[in-house]
Order: sequence, then structure tokens, then C-alpha cells
Amino acid sequence: MVSDFDEKLEVDREKIRNSVRLQMPLEITTYTLSRNMEIYIYDILTVFLEECHQEQLIQNLKYCLGELLTNAKKANTKRVYFKEKGLNINNPEEYERGMNEFKIDTLSNIDHYLELQKKAGLYIKLVLQLCGRTLKIQVKNKAVLTLDEEQRIRQKIQNAKKFNSIEEVYAKALDPSEGAGLGIIIIILMLQKAGLGKDSYKCYSTDKETITEIILPCNEVVYSAVQMLTYEYINLQEQIPIRLATYRQVQALLNEPSIDRDALLKVVMHDDTLALLILKNTVDHNREQLNLKKALAQFSDDELRKIISSENKEVEIMEFKDLETSKQHSQKVAYYAYNLCKNQPDFQVIFSPEEYYSIGLINNIGFELLRNPTQTQEKYITELSEQYEEAEKIRETFYQGNAGTFITYGYLKKLKFSDETLSLVHGWNNPELASDKIKQFLPPLYIAEVLLAYSENQLDFYQIDPKQLAKFDIFTEDQFVYVLNKLNDAFAEENPEEKL
Repeated sequence: MVSDFDEKLEVDREKIRNSVRLQMPLEITTYTLSRNMEIYIYDILTVFLEECHQEQLIQNLKYCLGELLTNAKKANTKRVYFKEKGLNINNPEEYERGMNEFKIDTLSNIDHYLELQKKAGLYIKLVLQLCGRTLKIQVKNKAVLTLDEEQRIRQKIQNAKKFNSIEEVYAKALDPSEGAGLGIIIIILMLQKAGLGKDSYKCYSTDKETITEIILPCNEVVYSAVQMLTYEYINLQEQIPIRLATYRQVQALLNEPSIDRDALLKVVMHDDTLALLILKNTVDHNREQLNLKKALAQFSDDELRKIISSENKEVEIMEFKDLETSKQHSQKVAYYAYNLCKNQPDFQVIFSPEEYYSIGLINNIGFELLRNPTQTQEKYITELSEQYEEAEKIRETFYQGNAGTFITYGYLKKLKFSDETLSLVHGWNNPELASDKIKQFLPPLYIAEVLLAYSENQLDFYQIDPKQLAKFDIFTEDQFVYVLNKLNDAFAEENPEEKL
């Protein structure tokens, strides 16, 4: 979270890219909306829209955002002005009397009123977030709308529906009590001009703040193309890739007259691809078992030797890119999810801690598949993407965006995993969009993933859903870091051979 108190305002494109990929909110807070801050906000918006492939909307949305920020700043200034003058902003007569002098008084002494706003904690927040197939732009300010202000806004929104062009609006002067009163109307018409509906704009109050919201669709061409590439990539994934190093390690165990099941379990629990192979075979036998120990117990020694074999047509033994990094990612997510569930019995209704471990272990299998494509996949994806004018952008989004999450879901669906398992891997990174049935069981996997993302500096604490944190009695960053450190210490102690 960036605020006026930061000395340097530099755009971190990588952090914005991670936020888009993880579908986490970006938030900027200001109290005075200085010129430097305004420029910084526009730069953030530009990069965010570029990462979401909506560059064609940048100029229109810069104007719209400028209007929203100005309105939020004005609303906050109004509160400190009325307080200083001893006027009740909720009293219609006093409101009218105050507004008669508001503009002249504040313009002539704006620094004074901005300082009062900062002291009063009257913030302006910009929130940008990719949510499923939509982009959300919110401007929040710590001032609840008065009844009169709310009525004026509703009236302006209604007025906007009467016009077909911005030029038509300028022919009339509306609501002279607060300036020209055209800002909201022009915003709505600008959104319409950009191909968005008039319902893309909303303004409402909670008991603490006012929120103005613009909802945009994703770039349909890029999104649909990536979705199509995802389906084709999954269709071409005919074998489960197994790491060569892991395969050699397992073969040493399988070649023994009697397999050491505890030693084999340890290897399987440390490798997502091998775990997936074992779990997939339980599904094939119509007895899906996500507990890896119980899954291994379903098979005889001879059956395991056939399953984990280079002669198994469902298996491809190969060298992996980013071997250690990808292995440790899946191990840590699994370990975090297991312990988070173990310490909260409420989450054990559908999935046991051991099952959360397995789901955490295979939760990023889609990214593994993307990093290690077959020649057929790589060639076909290139050929398909070349059908589009934005071929390079589509491929970049496919390989570096969040397609891996969809591939995980689609591939596990292809392997016929249960609906409950699919719902968990599909919904963890956007709990608000998940079904009510599965939403209550997302927190262990969600918190496990964000713990690791936070430790890798991919996101900041403020971006994490407070509702999910509250499930584990985490309300501050210090508490979050404490949990992270405890889990990392325990992981290091139990896995001394793994690098932290």
C-alpha cells in the first residue's frame, strides 16, 4: 500500500503483474492528493490496464479516475470545512449556507484544509483488482454521503441516461450549487463511448466511507484466446510428467523385494507430479483417495511398480525447468495447508489435514505443465495464437499470467477428480466468487498460498482478504508474520534436506 508518506513514488510493474496474476487488490492511499501522487496514480492505472490488456481504455479511464479522485477530495474537504465553520452537513439549511461560501473559502486557503483532512484521517483510496472476468476500479473516501448528496448523485446518474453524447451535455448547465455538476454524467458517457454500459458506474456509502466504482470487462479477445489455448493445452497433455531425479530415487525403493512404504510415502509427499500420479490412479479405480498414505495402501507392491514405471504409457520421465524452486513451492503450500487445517477443526468437515496437504501439493501443477511443455504443445500453441493480431500478447498472457490456475483445474477435471476437489483448486484465489458450499473450506489453501506469496515478496499484507485471515484469528501483519515464521521453522526442522 502506497501513501503520501512515501518519499519516492516508483511504479513496481512486477508487483502489479503479480497482483493481476493472483487476482489480489492493489491499493493506494492519499490524504492530500498532491500532484506527484496524482501522476503516480495515473501511472499505476496505466500499468494495471496494460497488464489486463485494456490499453485502449487508458485515456478515457484516466479522465474518469481524475474526476472520481477530485470528487473524493472535495467530499473530504467539505467535511473539515463544515466542522470548522460549526455547520451541520446533514442539515439541509446549514448545508446550503455552507456551500454558498465553500468554493471561495477553500480555494483561497486549500493548504489549510488539506492539512486538516490529513490530521482527521480523511483518506482517499484507489483500489484496482482483476476479479474473474471483470476489472474493478474503486475510489473510496472516508466520508459518508449525506442524504442530499446521495439524491444529487442519483439524479445525475438518471440525467446521464437522457444523453447520447458529451457534446449534448455541455449544452446544458446542471446543478449549479456544486459547480457545473457535469462530472458524473460525463464519466458515464465516456464509459459508454468506450463501449461500456451505463451501469458500469456505481456510487454508494457504507457506515464508514463512500465508494465509487467502475466495473469493466476483461479484454474479450485476449481472454477468449487464452481460454481456448488452455483447453487445447490440456487436451494435448496425454501423460503425467515425472521428474527424472525423483524417478531414479523411487526406482531404488521399487527395486527392493519388499517396498519400504514409509520411505516411498516420504518421496511422494515431496513431489507434486509423483503424488498426482498416485492420486490419479485411485480415481481410475473409482475410489478417489486424497490421503497419500491411504492412496498408496490401495496398491500392492507389484501394482506400484507398474504405475511408477517408464513403461507406463501414462507417464513421461523428464528433466524439469526450475526444479528446486517449483518443488519447494508445492511442498510449502502443502505443509502450510496441512498445519492450518490441523489447528482448525472447523475445516475438517469435507477435507482432512492430510487431504489439504495433497491438494496443496498439486495445486500448482498447471504452472509445472506450462513451464515444461511438450514439443507438440509448444508448436500447437504458437500456431493457434498466430491466428490473432495480438499473438505475442496472447502467448505472454498464457505462459506468464494465471493460465496455470485454469490448467490445474482443467487437467484435474480431465483426470476425473471429484467436484469438491475441483472447486477447491479453482476457487482458492478468489473466495468471493466461490460457491457458498465450498467457500467455507477455502481458507487453509488460500492462506497457505498467500503466506508463500508474501514470503516471496509477490504481494503485501494489505492485499490479503481480511475475512480469510480472520478464520485463523489473524488481524495484523505482525500476527501473520508470526504464523509464517512458525511454519517455516517447523518446515525446516522436519525437512532439513530442503533449502529455505
